[in-house]
Amino acid sequence: MKNFKNLLLTISVLLLGATASFAQDNIVGITYSMAVPTTGVNNYINEASFSGVNVEYRKFLNDNLSVGANIGWNYFQQSNGTQTYYGDNGAITGEEFRDSDILQTMVTSHYYFGEEGGIRPYIGVGVGAAGNYFDNQVGGIAVVDHYWSFAVTPEVGVLAPLGGSGTYLLTNVKYNYMTAAKGYGDYGFWSFNIGLAFDF
Repeated sequence: MKNFKNLLLTISVLLLGATASFAQDNIVGITYSMAVPTTGVNNYINEASFSGVNVEYRKFLNDNLSVGANIGWNYFQQSNGTQTYYGDNGAITGEEFRDSDILQTMVTSHYYFGEEGGIRPYIGVGVGAAGNYFDNQVGGIAVVDHYWSFAVTPEVGVLAPLGGSGTYLLTNVKYNYMTAAKGYGDYGFWSFNIGLAFDF
């Protein structure tokens, strides 16, 4: 988990620095992310996540259309109490912990409604790759694995100016869907995101 936080911090600094020289039709956004597991994820962990963040950049091609990139991270965890698992050579008993880090890297596109300078509802989609890093620990025994898969993330949201300062409220709802890979089935989760975007 520390590696994900360090990676996101590094990317945030690079994005903020890189966008400083762009024109005013560029924004960079940072949002806090809460998530609810659905397909696949809820077979492993069914508790909601309150640990997540998105960093994104958008370049407006015209008044209604932008393209950009998004990097998002969500962390799911769950304790299942004392469990006993039986194998060919015996059994193991202990408190079971499960956790999953999901990192997404996306190319994005968004279409905006309303007038420039006002409150702007939008729809969008991201396409890219997602990495799932997870472990299942019982007592002192842990099973750890990770894999990458194709990902697509449709979203709806609102971009609302906060005065005339070039700062915006950025909020959206995404469905994050990842295809089957490495013998694992497809998986997905809803994410609810809120934060700020800055005009450059």
